[in-house]
Amino acid sequence: MNKPTIILLLILTFFCCEKRIERIDIANQLRGNTFNMTSDSDNDTLTIEFKDSTFNVYEYGDRNLNWRVATFDNNNFLVFDRRIMAIKQNNKNGFDGLLIAEKDYKIHLEKRNAKWEKELLYGTWIEEKYIGTDSTDFPPPPIENIKSNWPPSYTITQNKILFDFYQKTESEIEVNNSGEYVTMDLKNPIFYGTTENLWQIKFVSDSLMIVDKQITEFQHSSQQEKELGGIRLIKKR
Repeated sequence: MNKPTIILLLILTFFCCEKRIERIDIANQLRGNTFNMTSDSDNDTLTIEFKDSTFNVYEYGDRNLNWRVATFDNNNFLVFDRRIMAIKQNNKNGFDGLLIAEKDYKIHLEKRNAKWEKELLYGTWIEEKYIGTDSTDFPPPPIENIKSNWPPSYTITQNKILFDFYQKTESEIEVNNSGEYVTMDLKNPIFYGTTENLWQIKFVSDSLMIVDKQITEFQHSSQQEKELGGIRLIKKR
């Protein structure tokens, strides 16, 4: 075998045996998923959901903020809400990152898996405190709305939530991939000037749902954010 042939074989062998670096589409791994976000320097755990091009952080009430992934020299950077974080995948369900600022922070993202089928949320739900009661046990509706549907109820479908009492209000909804968070802008006429913004589903079955609510109250030209915990809803049969 002549020398040029030997050199060619050596070159081919080198490239065939070289370990290839597998490129991971970080954006595709984040998109459509919800993660626990923690930091080495903070004990708090935040819940962040990445949609197609926007994200939500439920604990802060941040909704529909922009995000994207930039790549430079095989390194990935998560750009979200004017922040930049170097990011890499550490396992099938997790990512490590370095949030770059005046002080750098190590960040960890761990995927939240679905706890139940979203279809369990669909149907008509009545708050437990109204079950077996009469409308006279509660404050009456405004005088211009004498008729009311008792008891008050929520009806949830794939894309909407409807509240039915002495008037009907509805809102489009988004349910995150794990089925735990339902975002909405639902006017609640029972409490004047109140909008329901977020339900966090703590438990759901075919008969019972327990939720924590984030609401906004508008009073006297001001607004106040509140949380209502442990609301028990019974599914109407």
